[in-house]
Amino acid sequence: MKYFILFILYLCIVPVYFVLRNETKPKKNIVLGVTLPYDARQDATVQAICATFRRRLNLVTLGLVLLSLALLPIAYDSVFMTCSFVWIIFAVVLPYIPYIQGNKRLRAYKNATCPPAAAAGETLIELKLAALPKRQLHALWFLPPLIMALIPILHTLFMPHDEAFLWMLLAYGMDFLITLLFAALYRLINRQRADVVDENSALTAALTRVRRYQWGRAWVAFSWLNGLFSLGLWLLIDVPTGILLLTLVYTAALIAVCIRTEFAARRAQESLTAETGQTLFADEDRYWLWGMFYCNPHDKHLTVNNRVGIGMTLNFAHWGGKLIFGISALLLLAMPLLGVWMMRLEFTPIAITLDEDTLTVVHTGVVCELERAQIESVALLEALPPLTKLAGTNLDSLYEGKFRVEGYGVCQICLNPQAPPYLLIQTATETWIFGAEHTGDLRAIYAALAAP
Repeated sequence: MKYFILFILYLCIVPVYFVLRNETKPKKNIVLGVTLPYDARQDATVQAICATFRRRLNLVTLGLVLLSLALLPIAYDSVFMTCSFVWIIFAVVLPYIPYIQGNKRLRAYKNATCPPAAAAGETLIELKLAALPKRQLHALWFLPPLIMALIPILHTLFMPHDEAFLWMLLAYGMDFLITLLFAALYRLINRQRADVVDENSALTAALTRVRRYQWGRAWVAFSWLNGLFSLGLWLLIDVPTGILLLTLVYTAALIAVCIRTEFAARRAQESLTAETGQTLFADEDRYWLWGMFYCNPHDKHLTVNNRVGIGMTLNFAHWGGKLIFGISALLLLAMPLLGVWMMRLEFTPIAITLDEDTLTVVHTGVVCELERAQIESVALLEALPPLTKLAGTNLDSLYEGKFRVEGYGVCQICLNPQAPPYLLIQTATETWIFGAEHTGDLRAIYAALAAP
């Protein structure tokens, strides 16, 4: 699990590093989020600012990588996860500090030495292009992945139902809805305004086609990957290791598509605008805080295109942009609290007591209270059968929640998988498997329950 999480952490930092490093290459007259005239791109001061940014970005990224490796000796899953969540916050924030520093220095230098653009502060819109018909990929491209995501749902609906029916239907249903969402989001491409750089309508059309073409390929790829993931999840549902490997491959493939698409668009933008910025050119720097955050009260759109690449960002002058950003920031900062909750789960011992009438299991709260009269059978397991989590927690030292267990169906579990034996109890409606911190107490409870 640690190496799986470490792999995910690197998937977070590596794309950010290369995308930010690419910001020093002029695209659409923009370097480090600052619009520059053609003659200023090779200016010695501009190049020195870019070099300083790259050097600082390298140091920050190296520090984050070394910090992630320092997490590996942590023995407890919950502590490791808490530290990983804190690392993610660092990874989201720290690489952008050199970028902001470079943007501010470059913008100050531009204001001091470069003449203002003829279209500075204006939002240029190409009306001729807006009137042209918008070509879209045929909807049939999205039909096969939707069918793939639908197969597990249909199989679950028409096969005999067991106690895991609702959990399986929920998981497969979510995958289907995500695949459907990818198909729907593709339609957003043509709602964004064209990429206007200067008065050249042909260049505007070319840049807009690049963005829409790359976006279209990305959404189709996302849909197909999610459809295949749904099929794989269905086929490997009882193979936890297989699901883990499938998730790794799926995540890596999604990020690979994102990186490939983003840099294909950036290379095209760099090539197409290599000679622009010599006369009239669009300069919207005043609406981009630190070159990253779009804040234009005159623009009523909630989302706009990123300045370079293919992504979209929020308009922070729009109330919806402020709301979404605030919620996202709160969720990001709250991530370590999930780790703290996991620590409470992992470090709280499981206690089982039996009095004259009732068996009580307590973890962080009361897990269950079973009347002796409810218990139909009891067994002591020296090893756990193969099982698959449906809902709950499966840390190295704590399994708690609903699991599908080979030979017993869906069971409620609360135990440390590293500390056998385990008490298996069956009632008329449920099957429970418990562990306890003191195995001697567990064996004594089993003896008391099994006694005639």
